[in-house]
Amino acid sequence: MKLSIDFAFAGFEIIKKNPVAVLLWGVVYTVVSLAATVLMVLTGGTSLAALQNYEQSPPSDPTAVFGQLAAILPSALLAGLIGLVVSAVIQCAVYRTVLQPSAKGFGYMQLGSHELRQIIATILWYLAFFLFYLLFFFAVMIPMVLVSFVAQANSILGGILVFVVAIAALVAFIYILSRWSLALVQSFDERKINLLGSFKLTKGSGWTLLGGYVLLTIVVLMIAAVVFGVLFGVAMGMGIGFSEAAQQFMQPDMSSLSALFGGIYGVQIVISGLLSGIGYALFYGATAAAYQVLSTKGTNAADVF
Repeated sequence: MKLSIDFAFAGFEIIKKNPVAVLLWGVVYTVVSLAATVLMVLTGGTSLAALQNYEQSPPSDPTAVFGQLAAILPSALLAGLIGLVVSAVIQCAVYRTVLQPSAKGFGYMQLGSHELRQIIATILWYLAFFLFYLLFFFAVMIPMVLVSFVAQANSILGGILVFVVAIAALVAFIYILSRWSLALVQSFDERKINLLGSFKLTKGSGWTLLGGYVLLTIVVLMIAAVVFGVLFGVAMGMGIGFSEAAQQFMQPDMSSLSALFGGIYGVQIVISGLLSGIGYALFYGATAAAYQVLSTKGTNAADVF
């Protein structure tokens, strides 16, 4: 079947049909985020505060940074692992709402082979993405170096060429990621890790996927702007100035629980956590909807591109 750009808005249909499930995803994410944050503060709050202070006043002994990092590493790894598990559980729940609507579970959430596979697939995908990023970076450097020689002879022409190459590289990068975006949902549906099958599946639909993701990104940014507007309004109501609120959002004081949750950050983590269910529905719902259309089992073994 031909993919329509409407796939980008499938998440709104999920929210409409499964509001309780979406709320549960947000609640689970919020609880886990709070637990992970509390764990980090209780076990490494002093070190976290020291690292934040180092940004303003670098230590006389540079190796002190490594000592502070080592102190928070165990709790950071544990928090990251817990976050990865919860993310996989919610991702699979979103996929079920589209691909297996009759599935059971607590808000479509389960903890089994699908989730374990999703965790492994996610880790492998990010490793593959890192390798791809390096290769893409070096590939882009070749025309950039050539353009630099042109710039030495003609700065105006060189500047234009640099701009063209940069835009072309950005579009190519996003296009490839769009073609690769169905790897996780495909691994879920096929019950096996398939990191490259997305390229064959999305042949001929790359630009539609890219356009849909651009539209979805615009919508998400608009929602985020409203949310942060509300948060800043709450901060003003709490007597917190705009600059101080922005500082707490970007760099919260994690030296202690009272310092962390005494300001606007505690409100932010709860609101953003609850809204995360909507975020999961919007993004992973879009990929699941695109996969559902393209995986009509009629994909042939033609060239990937």
